Parts: sequence; structure tokens; C-alpha cells
Amino acid sequence: MKVLELKSISKEDGYIYYINKYKATAVVEFLTRRISFPISFTIEMNPFGKKTIDLDPLPREIDYPVVPLRKSLVEFIGKLSEQGSLP
Repeated sequence: MKVLELKSISKEDGYIYYINKYKATAVVEFLTRRISFPISFTIEMNPFGKKTIDLDPLPREIDYPVVPLRKSLVEFIGKLSEQGSLP
């Protein structure tokens, strides 16, 4: 399983400056097939500069164990955030 990309990333308007909410479409490769599904996640910055990424529940129709998928998505989102690739 490999997270290939996040497409159509959009940032939701929020009133708290240290919490950013996003919606996107995740493209993930499972063995020989690729699937796309919508995700939403939140990135919160604490007072010491550490970022916490919270991923909303994934769609139930995904036929893959959820724990490794969530872990891979959070790592991928963290890398995008470090690179400054998120809106």
C-alpha cells in the first residue's frame, strides 16, 4: 500500500489561526489497483511549534486495514505540510 497523492486540496475557512482544516481526494495504490476517496483532516499547531494531524474517519467501502492506511496518510500529510505544499 502506498499513498500516491492528494488531489483537489482545499482549505476551509476558520476563525482559529492555529487550526487549519482541509478537504482533499486521496489516491492510494493497493497492490495492483488504485483507488481514490475523499478525506478531511485538521492540522493544529501547539504553542511549542509541534503540529498535530487529525484525520477524520475514512469511508467504509475501502477494502484494506484502516490502521496502516491512516498511518500512511498522516505521514504523507505531514511531509506535505513540512514542504509547504498545502494551501
